[in-house]
Amino acid sequence: MSSLSQEEIDALINQLSGTAGPAKEAIDGRRVKSFDFRFNKRLDKFTNNQLQTLRTLHENFTRLLNNSLSVYLRTRVEATIVSIEQISYGDFIASIGIPSILAIYSMDPLPGSGIVQVDLNLVFSIIDRLLGGPGWFPNKLRDLTDIERTLMQRFMARMLNSYRESWNYLLTLSLKIEALDSNPQFIPRIIPLDQIVSYISMELKIGDMAGVMNFCLPYLVLQSISQQLTDFQWSPTVIAGRGMTEEDIAQLTRNVERAGVEVEVELGKTMVSLRDLVSLREGDVVVFDKQTNEPLLAKVNDKEKFQVFPGVNRDHLAMQVAHVISNEDE
Repeated sequence: MSSLSQEEIDALINQLSGTAGPAKEAIDGRRVKSFDFRFNKRLDKFTNNQLQTLRTLHENFTRLLNNSLSVYLRTRVEATIVSIEQISYGDFIASIGIPSILAIYSMDPLPGSGIVQVDLNLVFSIIDRLLGGPGWFPNKLRDLTDIERTLMQRFMARMLNSYRESWNYLLTLSLKIEALDSNPQFIPRIIPLDQIVSYISMELKIGDMAGVMNFCLPYLVLQSISQQLTDFQWSPTVIAGRGMTEEDIAQLTRNVERAGVEVEVELGKTMVSLRDLVSLREGDVVVFDKQTNEPLLAKVNDKEKFQVFPGVNRDHLAMQVAHVISNEDE
C-alpha cells in the first residue's frame, strides 16, 4: 500500500476547500423561520372574521362608553381602539404594566371569565374626579385604599354596563366583577398560559389625562359562540354607529337627568369699608344694590341661566324663575 505524497495531500485539501465555499453559502442563504416551542399547540385560533366582529363590537363599546362616562365623570371622555390581536395568555400577563388595576369579570352564560386592565395613573385620576377633584393623581403611585377600591369597583361596574350593552348585538350577557387587584401576580390564572386570547388594546382619555385600557377574552370563553362570531352580519348602520334610536335617546336623557349641577343665586353686590366689615355683628343690616322688587341672578355651574325671585317653601329657601336667559340675552 503506497502512501500519498505531500503534493497529493495539498491537492486534495485545496479541492475540498474549493467546494466548501458554495455549500456554505447555500446553507447560509436558507430562510430561517422562528418557532416558539413553548406555545406550539396553537390549534384554537380566532379567524379573521371573528376578529373583525370583535373589533366592530368594541368600536360600538367605545361610543357607548364615551357617552356614559362623560356624564358620570362630568368631563370629556374619549376611548379609541389601538389594536386587536390574538396572543397567548402568558404573553398577555407578561405585557401588563406595573402598577395597574386588573378586574376579572364573569360573562354568564359563557363559561369562564374575561379581564380588563387599566393604568394606575388613570385610575387615580378617575377616583379624584369621582371625589369632586380636577382629575389629579399622586406623583408616587401606590396601592388603593379600601375606599378607593370601592369607588373603582363602582366605576368598573358602570363601564361593564356599557360593555354588556355593546354585546347585545350578538347575545345577552350578565357581567359581574369577580376580583380586583393592582398586581398581576395575584390575579388567578383563569386559563393555562399557552392558551390563545383576543387582546383588545384601547386608549382612554379623560379630560387632559390619557392612559391604556386593555381587554383579554380567552378563546375558551368565546369558543361556544365561535360560529356566531364568524357568521354574524354587521349591518351598515351598526358599523357606522347605528345612529340614535329612541332607546338611545331615552337612555341618554336618563343619564343627563341624573347629572348633578351646582345652582347659586346672587343676592346682590355692595361695597363696605374694611372697618365696617370686621365690626359686623349678628342683627346688623347690609344694603345691597338690588331693590326688593328686582329679580336676582341665578347661575348654573357658574353660567348665568335664570332671573329669579327669592322666597320660602316649607321652611326652605326657594326661588321662583321669572325669566330664562337665552344666548341672545347674554
